[in-house]
Amino acid sequence: MGAAGGEVIVTAFTNRGAVRPANEDSLTVGSMVVGTSMSYPVRCVLPLREPCILAVADGIGGHAAGEIASEHLSRRLAELGATVSTSADLTQALTNIDDELKKHARSYEEFDGMGTTVAGVLIHGNGNLWFNVGDSRSYRIEGNQLVQITVDDSLSAVSPDGMRSGASNFITQSLGGSADREMVPHTGQDHGNAWLLCSDGLSDLVPHEEMERLIATAGSDEEAVYSLWQSAMEQGGKDNIAILLARTR
Repeated sequence: MGAAGGEVIVTAFTNRGAVRPANEDSLTVGSMVVGTSMSYPVRCVLPLREPCILAVADGIGGHAAGEIASEHLSRRLAELGATVSTSADLTQALTNIDDELKKHARSYEEFDGMGTTVAGVLIHGNGNLWFNVGDSRSYRIEGNQLVQITVDDSLSAVSPDGMRSGASNFITQSLGGSADREMVPHTGQDHGNAWLLCSDGLSDLVPHEEMERLIATAGSDEEAVYSLWQSAMEQGGKDNIAILLARTR
């Protein structure tokens, strides 16, 4: 259950990686949006007096379209967060954002196909919810284990260690993106009090067990998030990287 009257401690980090010229990932942390490529994680403590959305978004599309799509989604979630409390609310909010992105793409030829993935948690005193569209992921942290709670909308190959091949990734749905494809968000109840959220720039490159080890052995959440990023960079840093590590108390 959510921690009404408590607080959530969030460690946030996003970086363009080693290859991409710009960062098309963005983060929603309560009422705040982070989209600038960072050099070190930041820690925030948010009071839980009202529903709070935490989310990572991974933009897709040519030119600056992906960056615009992910930033728009993150900003809209930040604006709506306090008013969202049920799975139906989440589904409606994401459907509205999908419509907004598709409308923008229809209006400007250079933004044709713009879209974004999203994965997040809604922390609420009456019960937490997870949600996602695309292949960004949310994990519940249970002791030293990461339990994936989101559903990958992807046809990518999955190896025995849980990694996906970035070269073969094919996202089956996103917010925005293909104008003729219906978007159906995944949502569900969650009983956790600690989560890791990330774009595929992390989960494609760092094995599941390595992510678990780095979190379990770190001296702080800031160290854990930074170590996760370093591990992805050591594997080539082929994509933008977005990470949120959050704990309620």
